[in-house]
Amino acid sequence: MKKILLSLLSIFIFAACGDIPVRPAEAFVNEVRAEVCPDRRVNIFDVEFEQKGKTVILRGEMNSERGMDSLVTRLEREGYTVANTIQLLPDHDALDRKVYGVINRAVANIRVEPSSRSEMATQAVLGHPLRVYKKEGGRYYVQTPDGYLGWVGGGAFAAMTEEEFNAWRNSEKMIYLKDNGYIYQEASENADRIGDITATSLVRIAGAEHGFVKVAYPDGRTGYIDPSYGEPFEAWSASVQPEVESIIALAKSYMGRSYLWGGTSTKMMDCSGFTRIVMMLHGIYLPRDASQQALVGKTVAEGREEIQKLKPGDLLFFGRLREDGSKRVTHVGLYIGDDRFIHESGTVFIQSLNPEHENYSKYRHDQFLHAKDVIHHVGEYGVQHVLDNLMFSEKRSPE
Repeated sequence: MKKILLSLLSIFIFAACGDIPVRPAEAFVNEVRAEVCPDRRVNIFDVEFEQKGKTVILRGEMNSERGMDSLVTRLEREGYTVANTIQLLPDHDALDRKVYGVINRAVANIRVEPSSRSEMATQAVLGHPLRVYKKEGGRYYVQTPDGYLGWVGGGAFAAMTEEEFNAWRNSEKMIYLKDNGYIYQEASENADRIGDITATSLVRIAGAEHGFVKVAYPDGRTGYIDPSYGEPFEAWSASVQPEVESIIALAKSYMGRSYLWGGTSTKMMDCSGFTRIVMMLHGIYLPRDASQQALVGKTVAEGREEIQKLKPGDLLFFGRLREDGSKRVTHVGLYIGDDRFIHESGTVFIQSLNPEHENYSKYRHDQFLHAKDVIHHVGEYGVQHVLDNLMFSEKRSPE
């Protein structure tokens, strides 16, 4: 019996020293996944492993060098021999160092899979930047400034090296503020059109002619825009204020706009696309989905019993409570006062949380989860000014 106890003690001592792995490799993979990939919509962690005794073979892709180093280090400390074949993205060699891009058309559709038949995940508009991770056929796996991942055709953006991207980002640009319009071949609205353009688009300022702004696409094409339809991006972003009255007025200007799943442009939009556009045009850069937007800002009302605490300009989040008490957020709207809110659901329209109102929605009332104030908390509670975003900022370098 004494010999058995001594043998067990020896095993525990060796295990503690890391000579004999005790925890399975899967535990370490799951730990690192939870740390660096809490949301697969914005993080890449497609890692597989094969454990053969004390050897672990790692395969797959990820976009966090810190996460990959951490995973290998933890396994080695446990006593494993690690054969690491994980591809760290972006794939600089396969992309010829062009690991950035800028949208080159009015609106680009970004899909879940590398196929035009795939579900649309999100959109990006002219002049908005991308992080490019890999290529498959004629499609590229990209990440928008809000972190959202998806596939887009190569013709939709101008691919750039880091140096080219920094040159574009540091150039003087114009932000288009009108709902929609056109870029013309000559300095006249009677001239032929090069393409259309939507609100929040960015184009490089290349000069002025006959009262028009000469602008350049990311691929170098030039055209003309009426200067009253936009402002220099740097000056605008430094002066724009998220005022409640202006936000509500802009939201109402989209009344009747049709719904599009994944839509984030003023052409058509989904519920979170609607709130993103309204806030973006007031300098606030929100996350992509309603469930992500629900995590930023200061909570001002929790549950139906606190609806009376709502203030105009608050974001309202709807969904249901799971059995474990967590929330499943599925919808977002904007509170405009007097128990009413405006949202995109089929079209942009106004409904009420008050049973005495004609436009009362019992469905939304029963699904109300909480409300957030983002307008008065830019720079805190996760609320990001557009210039604080690494991809837009002209004062900071991309990671």
